Amino acid sequence: MLRVIGGRAAAFVAFWLLAAGPAPAAENIPPALARLMGMGLQVEGRFEAPAQMTGYVLRARESRRSDVVYVSQDGRYLFIGNILDTAGRDLTQAHVEDHVLGPELQTLWNELESARWVAEGAAKPTRIVYSFTDPNCGYCHLLWRVTRHYHEAGLQVRHLLVDVIKASSTGKAATILQAKDPAQALADNEARFRSGGVAVADKIQEDTRKTLTRHRQMMDRLGVAGTPAVLYRDADGKVRLQRGMTDLDTLTQVIGLPPQTIDDPELARFRSAPAG
Repeated sequence: MLRVIGGRAAAFVAFWLLAAGPAPAAENIPPALARLMGMGLQVEGRFEAPAQMTGYVLRARESRRSDVVYVSQDGRYLFIGNILDTAGRDLTQAHVEDHVLGPELQTLWNELESARWVAEGAAKPTRIVYSFTDPNCGYCHLLWRVTRHYHEAGLQVRHLLVDVIKASSTGKAATILQAKDPAQALADNEARFRSGGVAVADKIQEDTRKTLTRHRQMMDRLGVAGTPAVLYRDADGKVRLQRGMTDLDTLTQVIGLPPQTIDDPELARFRSAPAG
């Protein structure tokens, strides 16, 4: 069973179904895709998709942005959106990472190793993940409440501070980055999150502004507009991207360590329902 649901860039579900257009513009281009080709898109790759569909990587000629679409077996219908399987896994996200973002994810991972991140967790980690984190982000706070249970198991979270949620995010991010102990300042912000977090910095240093700008540009390269966004390596060593807060089972896979006992009531809604 498949479900086709909304695009990754939208907060709500969207589903587009396009009827067949004119005759194919080129050999092996299905009719439903030919119409988009005439709108300034070009095919950069194809792959096998679920339900006997074919996935295509399309790139806009002007913006050079890429995405994936799906075409039915008969070539008459084109689907734009996210495909979920019966377990709720977002297959489109994996397709985008494998066929569109793969090289960019690896390049960015290499850049992040020398970036101005704030590390929290194990001093000698067996597992490292990077998180784009806004000090005012409620879902970032919930993710923090999860990951802190994995610190003793060997997890280190490297937070890339960004200012995308509120006007005060810039000043709070600056407070953390400019603190004598940024990790402690970040922990203070999360510990006091429900009461407003850390204070806004009186002065924002130029290198701090450059850091925040660089981090926003990194998010743009990934096509990510919201936080949290987590970069991690999967079991095969591929760099993957987790967008937003998700269920605890999925986060265990992202974290890549044995599941820890988490009895935090604020996280109850992210637990998977028992089978049966």
